[in-house]
Parts: sequence; C-alpha cells; structure tokens
Amino acid sequence: MKGILLVNMGGPENPKEVKEFLKLMFLDKHIIQAPVFIRKFLSLYISSTRYKKSWKRYQEIGGTPLKKNTNILALDLQKKLGNSFKIKIAYSYSNPFINVALNEFFQENIYDIIVIPLYPQRSITTTDSVIYDVEKAKSKNKSAKISFVKEFYKNPLYIKFWKDLIESHIEVQKLKSPTLVFSAHSIPKSFIKQGDTYQFAIEESAKFISESCKLPFIVSYQSGMNPKTWLGPNTKETIENLASKNLKEIIIIPISFISENLETLYDIDKFIVPDANKLDSDMKVSRIKIPVVNANLIQLFESLINH
Repeated sequence: MKGILLVNMGGPENPKEVKEFLKLMFLDKHIIQAPVFIRKFLSLYISSTRYKKSWKRYQEIGGTPLKKNTNILALDLQKKLGNSFKIKIAYSYSNPFINVALNEFFQENIYDIIVIPLYPQRSITTTDSVIYDVEKAKSKNKSAKISFVKEFYKNPLYIKFWKDLIESHIEVQKLKSPTLVFSAHSIPKSFIKQGDTYQFAIEESAKFISESCKLPFIVSYQSGMNPKTWLGPNTKETIENLASKNLKEIIIIPISFISENLETLYDIDKFIVPDANKLDSDMKVSRIKIPVVNANLIQLFESLINH
C-alpha cells in the first residue's frame, strides 16, 4: 500500500488555535527569513497582538472552510483511488501536523509516500516549507521512500479546472466580454530575488488558462503587507485601473488556491469585490467561487499520483 499525504497551511477553529497558527507561521524560517531569536520575538508578538482581530475575521466568514473542504477532497480521492492507497491530511500550522501524519503512516507500515502540498505554484514560503518539515520528520525513519508533487499548475486538468469554472461563471452571470483578473496571494519581492519561481508560475498559470478561454487577462496580487516590498500590482488598484479604461465586466480568479479560505471569503469577497462594484453603476465585478467537490480536481490529483 502507498501513502498519500495532502498538506495545506491549516485552518484554526477557535481563538486559541488562531494564536498558535500565527505563532507557528511567523516562527517558520521559510516565512520570516531572520535569525531564530528574531523569529521567536516576532511570532510571540504578532500572535499575541493579532489573534483576536484574526479570529473576528474568521467569525465574519462563518469559520474557516479549509479543513472541511480538504477532508471532502481526501474522501473523494480515496474513493477514486481505492484500497491500494491510504490518504492522510496534514497541516503546517495546525493539527494534524506533518510529523504526526507521517508517524501514523510508519506505524501502519506504510513507508512509500507521495506528499502533495496543495499549492498549484511552488514557493519557498509554502511548498518548500512543507518539504523541509517532511524531510525533518523523515530523518527519524531512514527506510521511508518519500516523493513530492512540487507544483501542478501546468497540468492540463488544472487548466481545465479553471477553464470550466470560468466558462460556467460567464454563462450564469450573462457576461459578454469579461476581462480576467488572476489574483494571487502576494509574497515579498526578496524571495523572488533569491530564485523563488512563484511569480513566474503565477503569470504562466494565468497565460495558460486565459488562452484556453480566449479572453484578455491581467495578473494582480492581494493581501500584501507593503506595496513597495511585496509583489504587485495590487488587485484593488488593478481593477480601478481597468475601470478607468471603461472595462466593466471583470472576473477575479483566485489562482493560487484550490479551496476557499480567509483571503477569498474575507479579503476579496468582503472588500475588493464590493469596493470595485461601487466604482461605476455599470460595473460587474465578480469572483469565481472554488467548488468543494469538482471532478476535474479529483482527476487532477489522480493523475499526479499515478504519473
């Protein structure tokens, strides 16, 4: 039997978990590239001062859907793959953690494991952090054979996943000539200077998908901390610029995610989209919702596993 480990950041479900989530995230050297004593100070300070505000945001969206959605993905994928595979879920910053899930595999005598970070585009801040944690946990069991799916945005089924969602959205919304805004989570530019391929992968993802839809597009970024030092252009400003050019039909695609989360449901849905629609009475700005269950997504992961 082969093990499949699906990994994401995590989804805190109460104030205590939010605090721990923030603490672990800002302690991660792949997120904050600084000496450990600085990371410890920042993680304690940020988690102590921000967790109540963060928890309020989670409450406003009805709690994080990420864990629930990942569980459904795992169950559907398990049904598709059958008994030759055992699927487990792990998170970088909340339970169940990566080392715990791997130890469960080892206790079940499963040593041949494929790890799939649920990030379409590889980044130091996400995929590489997962790889580091897996390798660290693996060091305690030298006989384990672990492989990684490091990114999957070039896979035709990933492109089809978004193409079908976009075309369905256009039909439902009765749009005539929309512009696609591929909005991705922003990261510091310093990572790109170090060789992080995330920005290139985001831009290439947008190109592949827009070409399949035969629609004009632009790439932007949301949730950045500092416009001077983080990837841009900012999604809000990008839409304002498009509106000034008399482009009224805009579809936002959250290209760096395969599950709804705080950024899609709070940052985009509660601020970016409503603010954009206030720019002009004729504006029709909408966002592609990420489905919980999708046949293309299941086929995508099946192909990655059986490749």
